[in-house]
Parts: sequence; C-alpha cells; structure tokens
Amino acid sequence: MRSPIHKCNLQLRVGHVIEHNGKLLQIVSLQNRAMGRQLGNVNFELRDVITKQKHPAKFRPSDMVESVRLEARKFQCLYTEGSSVHCMEPQTFEQLIVERDLFGEGAAFLGEGVELTLSFYDDEAVTGEVPAHVTLRVTEAAPSMKGETAAPSYKRAQCGDIEVQVPPFVQPGDAIIVNTLDRSFVRRADK
Repeated sequence: MRSPIHKCNLQLRVGHVIEHNGKLLQIVSLQNRAMGRQLGNVNFELRDVITKQKHPAKFRPSDMVESVRLEARKFQCLYTEGSSVHCMEPQTFEQLIVERDLFGEGAAFLGEGVELTLSFYDDEAVTGEVPAHVTLRVTEAAPSMKGETAAPSYKRAQCGDIEVQVPPFVQPGDAIIVNTLDRSFVRRADK
C-alpha cells in the first residue's frame, strides 16, 4: 500500500522508507542546508532496504518523493545465532528468522525476550526496530572516586557487550534502563 507523494523536507524523518529510482530506501540521516534566505537543500543518507548499500542524495524542498507505507508487526526475540535473529509473533506463535543487520545499531540490544517491531513490504521483512528503552544488567562498573563534586559526573559501565556512561551510584549487579538510540543511561530499574 503506497501513501501519497510528500515534500521531502516536511514529512519525512529518519527511519521512513521512500521509493526513489525504483528502489526502496530507508532514511538513515537528513540535514537541512539553508543558504541565507533561500530554502536550500535537504541532504539525505539513504540505505537500500534490500541490498543494505548506502546512497547519499540531495533534494530541494520543492522536489517530491514517494513515501512507502510498510506493515509493522510486533515480535519477540527468541535468540540470536550468528547473523540471524529468531523471532516469534506472540499472538500466532509464528516463528521467523531475519537478518541481524535489519536492526542496524539496535542489533546490539537483541536478546531473549526483547520485544521488537518488524516492518514488511510485500510480505518480506525489510526493517527492524528494538524498543526505545531496554533494561540491562550492569556486569562491570568503574569504581566511584572519593571527593567528587556536586557537578554531574559519569563513569564507564559494561552491560554485557554494551558500554554505557552511568552515574557514580550505579554498581555491578544493578539493573538499569538504557536508551537504545544513543546508549545513554535513563534511570535505575525498579527492584
């Protein structure tokens, strides 16, 4: 199902999928480049959802691009094995194996029980997303320094393979909530 053509700088955001030159391309990043009073250009970094190749593109605000509507479905991650992610749809118990690279940087947060969203185009999974926040267990944390000031300070902590900057009060064994977009500490998880 296709949505109407949109102006590229008003409606499109990172993560949206467009059809351009006969290819399905996901927007990885975009940047408005205004020149004085002129509207300027919008620079895009696009990733082909099939081949995973990245393509730079530049559009003027008056250019029109076609936004593609994908069917999003919720799944639960059963486990990961190499470059494959084994998932299950919770309602129907349908199991599906998808490539790990569908999730981009979010693939680091895939693990047993993580709820994820897969987007389909013509019954083929083309993109995957992990939740915005996940709960992780701190496996290793730098010691706190005595005499720290009242100014905010952070220390390095490991949560499995993921490194996070955390406040000094976080200790190994603590469960913390992490933002999956920028790997930042959100808060300590409820006990």
